[in-house]
Amino acid sequence: MAPRATAKTKKSKKKDAVSALLTCPKSPLAVADLRAILSHPMAWDSLSSEEQAEMLALFPDGKHIIEADGRRRPNFDSLLSDDSFRKGCADFAANISDGRHDDAWLEDAWKAHVRRKRGSFDHHLDATFEKEWNVRLPVDLKARRS
Repeated sequence: MAPRATAKTKKSKKKDAVSALLTCPKSPLAVADLRAILSHPMAWDSLSSEEQAEMLALFPDGKHIIEADGRRRPNFDSLLSDDSFRKGCADFAANISDGRHDDAWLEDAWKAHVRRKRGSFDHHLDATFEKEWNVRLPVDLKARRS
Protein backbone atom coordinates (compact mmCIF):
# COMPACT_ATOMS: atom_id res chain seq x y z
CA MET A 1 0.00 0.00 0.00
CA ALA A 2 1.40 3.38 -1.00
CA PRO A 3 1.89 5.97 1.73
CA ARG A 4 -0.79 8.63 1.88
CA ALA A 5 0.18 12.10 0.77
CA THR A 6 0.38 14.46 3.67
CA ALA A 7 -0.85 18.03 3.59
CA LYS A 8 2.76 19.19 3.48
CA THR A 9 3.63 17.15 0.38
CA LYS A 10 0.43 18.23 -1.36
CA LYS A 11 1.22 21.84 -0.52
CA SER A 12 4.82 21.56 -1.71
CA LYS A 13 3.69 19.84 -4.92
CA LYS A 14 1.23 22.65 -5.55
CA LYS A 15 3.96 25.24 -4.90
CA ASP A 16 6.31 23.37 -7.25
CA ALA A 17 3.60 23.27 -9.93
CA VAL A 18 3.01 27.03 -9.63
CA SER A 19 6.75 27.66 -9.67
CA ALA A 20 7.13 25.52 -12.81
CA LEU A 21 4.25 27.38 -14.43
CA LEU A 22 6.17 30.64 -13.94
CA THR A 23 9.68 29.38 -14.67
CA CYS A 24 9.58 26.44 -17.10
CA PRO A 25 10.26 27.49 -20.72
CA LYS A 26 7.66 24.94 -21.86
CA SER A 27 5.01 26.39 -19.52
CA PRO A 28 1.58 26.96 -21.05
CA LEU A 29 1.97 30.61 -19.97
CA ALA A 30 4.87 30.98 -22.40
CA VAL A 31 2.44 30.67 -25.32
CA ALA A 32 -0.81 31.79 -23.72
CA ASP A 33 -2.57 35.05 -24.51
CA LEU A 34 -1.77 36.62 -21.13
CA ARG A 35 -3.44 39.86 -22.14
CA ALA A 36 -6.77 38.09 -22.61
CA ILE A 37 -6.35 36.08 -19.41
CA LEU A 38 -5.41 39.05 -17.24
CA SER A 39 -8.09 41.31 -18.64
CA HIS A 40 -10.88 38.80 -18.10
CA PRO A 41 -13.11 39.99 -15.22
CA MET A 42 -12.96 36.52 -13.61
CA ALA A 43 -9.20 36.94 -13.15
CA TRP A 44 -9.78 40.10 -11.14
CA ASP A 45 -12.71 38.69 -9.19
CA SER A 46 -10.68 35.63 -8.18
CA LEU A 47 -8.29 37.82 -6.17
CA SER A 48 -8.83 38.62 -2.51
CA SER A 49 -9.40 42.28 -1.57
CA GLU A 50 -5.83 42.43 -0.26
CA GLU A 51 -4.47 41.06 -3.54
CA GLN A 52 -6.63 43.49 -5.51
CA ALA A 53 -5.31 46.42 -3.45
CA GLU A 54 -1.75 45.18 -4.01
CA MET A 55 -2.34 45.00 -7.77
CA LEU A 56 -3.92 48.45 -7.95
CA ALA A 57 -0.94 49.89 -6.06
CA LEU A 58 1.32 48.65 -8.89
CA PHE A 59 -0.45 50.78 -11.51
CA PRO A 60 1.79 53.75 -12.37
CA ASP A 61 -1.16 56.15 -12.49
CA GLY A 62 -4.93 56.09 -12.21
CA LYS A 63 -5.73 56.23 -15.92
CA HIS A 64 -6.52 52.49 -16.08
CA ILE A 65 -8.44 52.35 -12.78
CA ILE A 66 -12.18 52.89 -12.51
CA GLU A 67 -14.72 52.97 -9.73
CA ALA A 68 -17.38 50.29 -10.25
CA ASP A 69 -20.01 49.28 -7.71
CA GLY A 70 -18.22 51.34 -5.09
CA ARG A 71 -14.98 49.44 -5.61
CA ARG A 72 -11.83 50.34 -7.53
CA ARG A 73 -10.83 47.98 -10.30
CA PRO A 74 -8.80 48.01 -13.51
CA ASN A 75 -10.48 49.50 -16.55
CA PHE A 76 -10.21 46.44 -18.80
CA ASP A 77 -11.43 48.34 -21.87
CA SER A 78 -8.60 50.85 -21.63
CA LEU A 79 -6.03 48.16 -20.77
CA LEU A 80 -6.92 46.18 -23.86
CA SER A 81 -6.05 49.12 -26.07
CA ASP A 82 -2.90 50.10 -24.14
CA ASP A 83 0.34 49.29 -25.98
CA SER A 84 2.35 49.15 -22.74
CA PHE A 85 0.02 46.50 -21.31
CA ARG A 86 0.16 44.56 -24.59
CA LYS A 87 3.98 44.72 -24.64
CA GLY A 88 4.27 43.86 -20.95
CA CYS A 89 2.17 40.73 -21.39
CA ALA A 90 4.14 39.68 -24.49
CA ASP A 91 7.47 40.35 -22.76
CA PHE A 92 6.43 38.37 -19.68
CA ALA A 93 5.47 35.34 -21.83
CA ALA A 94 8.73 35.66 -23.82
CA ASN A 95 10.74 35.87 -20.59
CA ILE A 96 9.13 32.65 -19.35
CA SER A 97 9.91 31.01 -22.68
CA ASP A 98 13.53 32.22 -22.48
CA GLY A 99 13.95 30.94 -18.90
CA ARG A 100 14.32 34.41 -17.41
CA HIS A 101 12.18 33.64 -14.37
CA ASP A 102 14.29 30.67 -13.32
CA ASP A 103 15.85 31.20 -9.87
CA ALA A 104 19.42 30.64 -11.12
CA TRP A 105 18.95 33.04 -14.06
CA LEU A 106 17.50 35.72 -11.78
CA GLU A 107 20.33 35.32 -9.29
CA ASP A 108 22.92 35.75 -12.06
CA ALA A 109 21.02 38.73 -13.46
CA TRP A 110 20.97 40.49 -10.08
CA LYS A 111 24.70 39.84 -9.60
CA ALA A 112 25.41 41.35 -13.03
CA HIS A 113 23.14 44.30 -12.19
CA VAL A 114 25.12 45.00 -9.02
CA ARG A 115 28.43 44.71 -10.91
CA ARG A 116 27.22 47.13 -13.61
CA LYS A 117 26.03 49.55 -10.95
CA ARG A 118 29.44 49.41 -9.29
CA GLY A 119 31.04 50.29 -12.63
CA SER A 120 32.72 46.93 -13.29
CA PHE A 121 32.02 47.21 -17.03
CA ASP A 122 32.63 50.94 -17.51
CA HIS A 123 36.09 50.55 -19.07
CA HIS A 124 34.81 47.90 -21.47
CA LEU A 125 31.85 50.05 -22.53
CA ASP A 126 34.06 53.10 -23.08
CA ALA A 127 36.56 51.08 -25.13
CA THR A 128 33.78 49.49 -27.19
CA PHE A 129 32.25 52.88 -27.92
CA GLU A 130 35.59 54.36 -28.95
CA LYS A 131 36.42 51.38 -31.16
CA GLU A 132 33.03 51.20 -32.89
CA TRP A 133 32.71 54.94 -33.45
CA ASN A 134 36.44 55.54 -34.02
CA VAL A 135 36.42 58.53 -31.70
CA ARG A 136 37.93 59.34 -28.31
CA LEU A 137 35.44 60.04 -25.56
CA PRO A 138 35.98 63.34 -23.75
CA VAL A 139 36.98 62.78 -20.12
CA ASP A 140 33.74 64.31 -18.78
CA LEU A 141 31.66 61.81 -20.83
CA LYS A 142 33.58 58.73 -19.79
CA ALA A 143 31.83 56.49 -17.31
CA ARG A 144 32.59 57.12 -13.65
CA ARG A 145 35.65 55.40 -12.25
CA SER A 146 35.78 53.62 -8.90
